[in-house]
Amino acid sequence: MSQDKQPRGLYLLFFTELWERFGFYTLQTIIILYMTKALLMTDDKAYLLYGAFSAMLYLTPVLGGYLADKYLGFQRAIIIGGALLTLGYLITAIPGTRFFFLGLSVIIVANGLFKPNVSSIVGDLYRPGDARRDGGFTLFYMGINIGSLLPPLFTGYLVNKYGWHSGFLIAAFGMAIGLVTFIVGKSRLRSSGALPPMSPLHARKEAVKFYSLFYIGVIACIGAMMFLFRFPKETDVLLAIASLVILLVVIYYLLKEKPAQRNKMIACLVLILISVGFWAIYNQTFTSLMLYADRNMMPQFLGFTIDAEFTQFFNPFFIVLLSPILSRLWISLNKKKSNPSTPVKFSFGVLFMALGFYFLGFGGMYFGQDGQTSSYWLAGSYFLQTIGELLLSPIGLSMITVLSPKHLVGLMMGVWFLTQAAAFAIGGGLATLASVPAKTTPLASLAIYDKAFFIYGSFALVLAILSFLLVPYLKKLIHGTSAVKTPK
Repeated sequence: MSQDKQPRGLYLLFFTELWERFGFYTLQTIIILYMTKALLMTDDKAYLLYGAFSAMLYLTPVLGGYLADKYLGFQRAIIIGGALLTLGYLITAIPGTRFFFLGLSVIIVANGLFKPNVSSIVGDLYRPGDARRDGGFTLFYMGINIGSLLPPLFTGYLVNKYGWHSGFLIAAFGMAIGLVTFIVGKSRLRSSGALPPMSPLHARKEAVKFYSLFYIGVIACIGAMMFLFRFPKETDVLLAIASLVILLVVIYYLLKEKPAQRNKMIACLVLILISVGFWAIYNQTFTSLMLYADRNMMPQFLGFTIDAEFTQFFNPFFIVLLSPILSRLWISLNKKKSNPSTPVKFSFGVLFMALGFYFLGFGGMYFGQDGQTSSYWLAGSYFLQTIGELLLSPIGLSMITVLSPKHLVGLMMGVWFLTQAAAFAIGGGLATLASVPAKTTPLASLAIYDKAFFIYGSFALVLAILSFLLVPYLKKLIHGTSAVKTPK
């Protein structure tokens, strides 16, 4: 096989994740506007509920990854998760607050089975030291963002013409396509992600017993999520405690590993912690930045009239544009033995996030007109944030599969997504810095947003400096993991 050619299974996973993200980002495009405009929630309440939803959404992958490692295998977990995701979107399409939160609860549980295990199979396609790994994950990440690129183009028009719930139905349709795509094409994966050799599900009686308990557990978890939505502030505290417990479990497994593998896992955990701050700022995309676009952005871009929903197009568009370039760049730099280390890429990723928010705050403060700012400032901010995202997120996914022992990849991938749970909880709180009281003038709301954006940028800058300072220590811990072998 050519050193530059990616495994065939990558393209199946590319399209599976593309359609899953299509459904998910259709939901993301309208959720905060739906809560504030249709359910008539205040900014503060909507931010907190969104933060609780998103945090729980990324807490469940830890359990889903563990179940896939020990029992289900990645492929089976993806199929069950995909079916539940489709059901969840359909439930949110039923009018009524209770159905809305029931649907979100099903989506939270389903995401735990789906999200970490697609990424884990991607890592399983490569041998240790394969130079294509970072590039493969960057292409996979492009698939994610092609899926998220499409909903902002039509969702605003759709819900304005046919109602909010038409958006949720489209989300269900996208997920259904992703599920069928995976089921039809999974033979390409061969043994990657199949039942673990030691799984008790190889025995029929044990399988019946497991699935009975499993689906009872799924229903119980959905009920628990419904309950937690009633107490979003308390939920953030519970999620923080749960995160700490899970971290202690990971440390327990870490201490059982040999010294070399233990050091790699320590480096992995440090980089995961750095990513928490990055994602807390990044997640303003769906909260404060969405309402900022709705209230303080001039609705013209390249001669077209755009709405707030359309601004969700910028980030995935830049990811699709830049991903192939960076994918080839990492392989090219690898050949020249000048590929930056994972810690260096992480550090620059956080730095670009800081620059993105400084750029937007600067534009609003010095170039705003009557409380309105050109959409080009928002587009420029998303461009800088996207560079940061591509230096951190796909590299982080690749890092998990490299630094984690094979028998813990699913669990550690879940921990990676757990950081996003913590980040969403923190991000929901940070978004309240940009809360705008009712009946505030555009000029006053712009001042509130500009101040918040400078705070977000400063937070990210401090984190970037800390990350750069840790680079030498982290490189020592992971020494030897970046050696490249020619794939056979």
